[in-house]
Amino acid sequence: MHDAIVIGSGIGGLAAAGLLSGVAGRRVLVLEKHTEPGGLTHVFRRDGASWDVGLHYVGEVAQGSPVRALFDYLSGGELRWRPLPADFDRFVYPDLTLAEPADPAEYQRRLVERFPQEAGAIRRYFRDVRAAQRWMRLVFTRAMVPSPMAPLVGLAARLMRGAALETTGEYLGRRFRSPQLRALLASQWGDYGLPPSRSAFAIHAQIVAHYLDGAWFPEGGAARIARTFEKGIERAGGAILVGMDVQRILVESGRAVGVVAIDRRGAVPREVTFRAPVVISNAGAVATCRTLLPTDGVVGAAFKPLRTLIDRLGPGLSAVTAYLRLKAPVTTIGVQGENYWISTDYDHDAIDTHVEGLLAGQPHRIYVSFPSVKGGDGPFHTAEIIAFVDEARFAEWRDCPKGNRGADYSALKQRMADGMLRLAETAIPGLSDLVTYAEVSTPLTMTHYTSHSQGGFYGLPATPERYRGVPPGARTPLPGLFLSGSDAGCLGIVGALMGGVSAACAALGARGYPMIQRAVRRGPAPGGGRADLPGHKQYAILREKVGLTPTVFRLGFELEHGIDGFVPGQFARLHVGDDEWRDYSIAGSEGRQLSFLVSVRTGGHGSRFAGQAALGTRTEIEAPIGSYTLAETGHRSVFVATGTGIAPFLPMFAALGRAGALERARLIFGARTRDDDLTRKVGPLPPDTIVCLSQDDAPAGGRQGRVTDALAALDFDPGDTDFYVCGSAAMVADCRRLLEQRGARRILVEAF
Repeated sequence: MHDAIVIGSGIGGLAAAGLLSGVAGRRVLVLEKHTEPGGLTHVFRRDGASWDVGLHYVGEVAQGSPVRALFDYLSGGELRWRPLPADFDRFVYPDLTLAEPADPAEYQRRLVERFPQEAGAIRRYFRDVRAAQRWMRLVFTRAMVPSPMAPLVGLAARLMRGAALETTGEYLGRRFRSPQLRALLASQWGDYGLPPSRSAFAIHAQIVAHYLDGAWFPEGGAARIARTFEKGIERAGGAILVGMDVQRILVESGRAVGVVAIDRRGAVPREVTFRAPVVISNAGAVATCRTLLPTDGVVGAAFKPLRTLIDRLGPGLSAVTAYLRLKAPVTTIGVQGENYWISTDYDHDAIDTHVEGLLAGQPHRIYVSFPSVKGGDGPFHTAEIIAFVDEARFAEWRDCPKGNRGADYSALKQRMADGMLRLAETAIPGLSDLVTYAEVSTPLTMTHYTSHSQGGFYGLPATPERYRGVPPGARTPLPGLFLSGSDAGCLGIVGALMGGVSAACAALGARGYPMIQRAVRRGPAPGGGRADLPGHKQYAILREKVGLTPTVFRLGFELEHGIDGFVPGQFARLHVGDDEWRDYSIAGSEGRQLSFLVSVRTGGHGSRFAGQAALGTRTEIEAPIGSYTLAETGHRSVFVATGTGIAPFLPMFAALGRAGALERARLIFGARTRDDDLTRKVGPLPPDTIVCLSQDDAPAGGRQGRVTDALAALDFDPGDTDFYVCGSAAMVADCRRLLEQRGARRILVEAF
């Protein structure tokens, strides 16, 4: 029994859990649908490189600021921040480019210099932005303070409302004559996901003011947020469980008492129930009141006003993102880590025209970010290009399983990525030449991983309607249930963080707000000794380290108590030091022994751990996780792997051997040279194994070339052949594209 359950490990959920743990010593269980914690602060990795899916920059975290104090408290002071360049945002239009500096006076001076005829309006704009920001803070403070104080805060908010509830477009249209200046000032609307005609000036002002003194990025990447917050949660006896897809909130005797979830950590999903007197939903207001709670009966009636508001607000925009791997730092082409907002016109409200252009490979508007530079350039260099879009354009693929949406969907993603890169090249010459790999996400990807309705990752749209009256907050009509995240706070990373603060305040009752304020002012407590690991983690000792090739080790660990329910193909999460965890397919499992194949080629944290760890090294492991397992279809199976991508197949081959079915499988394995050929060092393997060497002569029974060459020549029945592909992201993408073109119907992939 836990003291509280948090649904979703986004920053709002983690903040609520961290505050309940640190301030009140509560045992909090955080349930995350994805296999990676962090929500939109998590990262994903390919071949050592990583990309941040939701956090691109953060304002107001200078040393000594209230927001920084909150991050320091929740992370135990371990989360460090790197400032972006002084000119951190660059707005690029056909005949106008302006960089926003980390100094509001200098920003104002630049605008006046470019538009001297509007100097007075520009100065008023900065005053109005600050005023609307203060109004917004009062609105959300009202939701956190003790009940007796709330009316006074509400009165102050009503007196200070000013232009807050105009649309951004209305405000800019009434105060500025120049269409260029109006467009320029609205350039950052992608930070809150609504164009000027729909967004409240209050949210525009909140975001603009948030960055007036500059921008920062977590050192080492956004994944460090969840991992540093997690320590405080675990010290109080709580835990973050991934692969937990919450289905409904339990309601008994008129209050929330727990949740029912599908545990998807194993190959066979199973229903589990968790109980606690407090439930905090970080899944968003839409999912909470439409999916997790009944829409009829007493509870349904109580939440009808919120559902009605959701209907009135309508959906927000989602996005298409191209994640780029680069062969060299972007500093070689003159980029220092600043963001680029690139537009082909000055009409931010022409959304339909923009979306049509994007789908045709000719986007009108993109945002470009460079996470590797912002986080502290290491051996990997990355970029991201984002274009906003409505999810309805992808409706025909909604019901297709992720990874098997067909050749048309893949072609659309490629067309959009090519167009986005071409537009980026117009403002950042030389970027295209650096790209070695690209991967694309769509609104369907966002919905799959976060359950956000229609891929709307900003939550409830920030229209004026949202802020009229009393906006949704942490408290709900159901005792014991609270909301956190952006729908209980404000949009963006810090807005969602404050939604978590609001949820913790409400859950702690009348004393919550002052308790949290005092604790954060005192600062983080010393980390001290760690509590026992939660049940899903265990200590492991390195007992075997064997070099199989010049760049691949087999690492064998002895676990404290073994793992239950392992199914061939699953992976484990290995702590490789400095709050970094890496996922590795399990190459072998027997009793308390677990083995992995780890490459040291990339030079990342996992590679360094594998290369430097000595026998006897103790670390932590979370296992088993994942559903990349053998499908019981009775079809012919073709396995395609390069390098350590063979690891998940080894226990699959052992299982097929025990079942007498290994003869029906084929393995196509790729390596550079004979020295890199892992098939000579591992087993069992299918008798029908083809080794492809790309930089060496063909081995006996094999071929010279890449695995795609062997696939192109393969004779197969699309209706009776299952393909399993595992290896580097580029190789997996190439194989998927080729197989889709050849009509393959079941392609199961695992990229690393």
